[in-house]
Amino acid sequence: MADMEYAKEWLEYAQRDYDFAVDVEGHFWPKHMEKICYNCQQATEKALKAVLAYHEVEIPRTHNIERLFDECSKHDISLKMDIKIAGKMTDYATISRYPDAVTMWSEADAKLALKYAKLTLDMVKQSLNLPKEESTQAEVTALSSRKNSSKDSFTEPINLS
Repeated sequence: MADMEYAKEWLEYAQRDYDFAVDVEGHFWPKHMEKICYNCQQATEKALKAVLAYHEVEIPRTHNIERLFDECSKHDISLKMDIKIAGKMTDYATISRYPDAVTMWSEADAKLALKYAKLTLDMVKQSLNLPKEESTQAEVTALSSRKNSSKDSFTEPINLS
């Protein structure tokens, strides 16, 4: 039996973390890359935990994205993830909590984190047969503020392979 309600709770938390990261990316200058990376990792982690919740698997208390993905793939073979990026996402949670990480993450890291968190959220929603939102209010606001900012360039595609 599946637990869709509990899975939706995890996804709601994941979406809030992602939306916060998008807000930080779009509204703060200088940008707090460590906050963007950390919250994207949290969104990715919680989205994967939603899969486990849905399948009524005990949710491990870990920030390790590779480990969570491995556990999720035992229950849903449709999930696909680049293991190298999963490792990088884990670093965003474990390292970003400390003061010396403030200068550690670059804008490229933040872009990668935003892209990967969004892909994971969409993948999990598809896996659970939930509708993907076209874009959240935070994304719409951030995109419109980017158009008005000459300091920010978010036009380069990110290669996740």
